[in-house]
Amino acid sequence: MKRTKLFNFSIFFVSFGFFFYLFYIQCVRHRYYDEKAKNQHEKKFVLIGSRGNIYDRNGCPLAMSQQCFTIFCTPRYSRNKELLVDNLSILSGKPKMRIRELVDKGDFFWVETKVALERRDQYLACGDESVGYTHDLNRQYSMPEVFSSLIGKCGSDNRGIEGLELQLNDVLTGKSGFAIYQKDPTGDIFPYHDHPEKNPRPGRDVYLTIDYQLQAILHANLRIAMVKEDAKYAAGLIIDPGTGELLAMVNVDCDGDQRNHALCDEFEPGSTFKLVTMTYALLEGVSEDDLIDTEGGKLNVAGHTIHDYRDYGIVTFKQAIAHSSNVAMVKISQQFDRQDFFLMMRDFGLGQTSGIEFPGEVKGRLPVSEEINDVEFATLVFGQGLTVNLLQLAFAYQSIANGGALNKPIIVQEIKDGNKVVYLAKPLRVRRVVDRETADRVTKMLCGVVEDGSGVDAAVSGVEVAGKTGTAQKVVNGRYSNTSVITTFVGYFPADSPDYLIAIMLDEPKRGLWASRIVAPVFRSIAQSIYHIDAQRYAVN
Repeated sequence: MKRTKLFNFSIFFVSFGFFFYLFYIQCVRHRYYDEKAKNQHEKKFVLIGSRGNIYDRNGCPLAMSQQCFTIFCTPRYSRNKELLVDNLSILSGKPKMRIRELVDKGDFFWVETKVALERRDQYLACGDESVGYTHDLNRQYSMPEVFSSLIGKCGSDNRGIEGLELQLNDVLTGKSGFAIYQKDPTGDIFPYHDHPEKNPRPGRDVYLTIDYQLQAILHANLRIAMVKEDAKYAAGLIIDPGTGELLAMVNVDCDGDQRNHALCDEFEPGSTFKLVTMTYALLEGVSEDDLIDTEGGKLNVAGHTIHDYRDYGIVTFKQAIAHSSNVAMVKISQQFDRQDFFLMMRDFGLGQTSGIEFPGEVKGRLPVSEEINDVEFATLVFGQGLTVNLLQLAFAYQSIANGGALNKPIIVQEIKDGNKVVYLAKPLRVRRVVDRETADRVTKMLCGVVEDGSGVDAAVSGVEVAGKTGTAQKVVNGRYSNTSVITTFVGYFPADSPDYLIAIMLDEPKRGLWASRIVAPVFRSIAQSIYHIDAQRYAVN
């Protein structure tokens, strides 16, 4: 009797354990074993969502994504490793010894990335089960030398790492999908009815304000100037003064560096800063015809001598601007209210970032008004002791060209999701710097610079140009150098109703020292090209 009970109890205990384990497997661990089974008879392929394209303002493609593939190898699945080594070495172009090391190691490895469809098929034609592929995308750029510092580039994972590719990465990046295929007992893959899938979504397309043709013109002229003057680098901008749209942004470097110097480098502006000084002087009641004695080209300020390029004698305020007299600027500024003058610098957008959709913009540096002495303020009014980037300097002039209103720089014109416009840029006024009457007076004085002053080599036949040269000494070993300079020119045309503003900078030209002879002719060449293009367009229309 006892044995029967013990036997029945044992049967019950084993049965209970069996059914409990069955319950555990089917209910508690259902998800785990379900996934494990799927992994054995299903294969999930990730379908990469293509990255959005980048176009210029007229729809010309600047950055596009093309479908490609990445080849991999899992050596343990190979049935003929000697043949595998030979095939991979021939197709990839890699040394046979290196391929053999990877195959003998037995671990998964990547053979070749971003190959075209034809190349993928050549790998698969080897018939080796250890060779496979994944879907990938290859980013292609139009005229990379011309646009590289602006557009930037993507990394191997198709994420932006520089330039607009980085700044707009979230907009351009697509959303991946997937497709699940059945695997038979031999490991072959095939689709089956109603297999789960999710279509990838491409990223959004971005249309820039940049004009492809103007970008090419600016790049060609800057490269010629950089080589001719043996400069470290050259940078330039073309802007629509009425809207703040950037029509071209170019950086060329003697050593091939792709840095965006126009936004990411700061420098002392030199005489181009006199725009601020002359504007403030006009607001304070100084007249264009007021006479100024330049003291023989030398002026002593607290034991420090301010120099002019030469003795200009007694000149009007307008002539002082035309000839870029430092002495005249200092004498006029002696009556300035320093606090108000510093506020005007801020109103022009100096010492602060512009808000452009681009990574790495520096904001420059302005001195503290309460901490500078008389000598430092004297040199400040002709552009020493502060730093700006080229975009800030250009937009200070943009505010005058735009009738006294400073605009926010615009580089993204619109964003599209398929055919639907999801973002459309509109001109944005930051602030009114001066009234229109004062802006017109400043423009006329800047026209005098080009007509009969330091900017005569920037003059364009048939169109009135307003502009200003700037030659700034660089600080070397704590002192201003007489040989290392930055030369700049900023100008706009037609002066009475500007369509274009051009800002140019050359860093450390070695075959000349003066902006009037180095960058003013570059401005003229660029402006003439633009002027002729517009004339042809109007003639066609």
